[in-house]
Amino acid sequence: MREEIEKAIKGFVKTSPSNRLKGSDEQYFAEPMVGYADIHDPLFAEYKNIIGDFHLTPAEFLEAEYGGACPESGTVISWILPVAIGVRRSNRKGKKVPSLEWSHMRFFGELFNEALRKYVVALLSSRGYRTLAPALTAQWKRIVSPEVGHASTWSERHAAYAAGLGTFSLSDALITRKGIAHRIGSVITELVLEPTARPYQGPYDYCLKYNSGTCGACIERCPAGAITEKGHDKEACSRFMNQVISPKVNEAYGVTISGCGLCQTKVPCESKIPAIKQLIAHSS
Repeated sequence: MREEIEKAIKGFVKTSPSNRLKGSDEQYFAEPMVGYADIHDPLFAEYKNIIGDFHLTPAEFLEAEYGGACPESGTVISWILPVAIGVRRSNRKGKKVPSLEWSHMRFFGELFNEALRKYVVALLSSRGYRTLAPALTAQWKRIVSPEVGHASTWSERHAAYAAGLGTFSLSDALITRKGIAHRIGSVITELVLEPTARPYQGPYDYCLKYNSGTCGACIERCPAGAITEKGHDKEACSRFMNQVISPKVNEAYGVTISGCGLCQTKVPCESKIPAIKQLIAHSS
């Protein structure tokens, strides 16, 4: 089933007309990566301490959606949708606001990602496996509080980390082997699949700033000053998005969410896991 699932996801990304820039044949997203985690992986319970007790485990989503006791076993299927090179190039030029192409990827591309979630749910359900996409359930909620800032009851980034797809960065985004510029999706299913081995030891292994004290390119790229040596200030980021970027570009670009992504482009981890030699090349 892993081969069938990955073929289906990659085929959907490659052929769907929704994965196209408006008025163009250029894609929002390149070929995806797919990873798997056991629904009872201890990491999901740990997230209640790391993120907040409001963050639900895969078992809790399944119980809420289908009632009764959670299946004894199952799988979280997570995917990375790497942003296509053309969209990334357009956003490298920005200093204060995102490009039109990036904003369309963020808005219309996430609508595509939502369609992909529904597609995978329908595929596995048709095979007789109870399956849901956390982001599309009534249990998914945004959480905003003084204690945790901006969060939600399911983190796609943390699901991808559990599924062996990448580690976190100074900017809080996930660095994968195809870089930091991407969108993420996931489903939870009672289908049992072999988990993906996590090829890292800690949550920041792929970030140059954390593992070697070098880089910090995302600090320079952030127009809000929301990324510092101490990490990412979600509140400052959100304020800048709402008060500066959205009023400037949303109406002009024809979107209601424009994103930003400047810290995900023109940085050493834009399209790969960075190494010291890449940092030197980036700085020259």
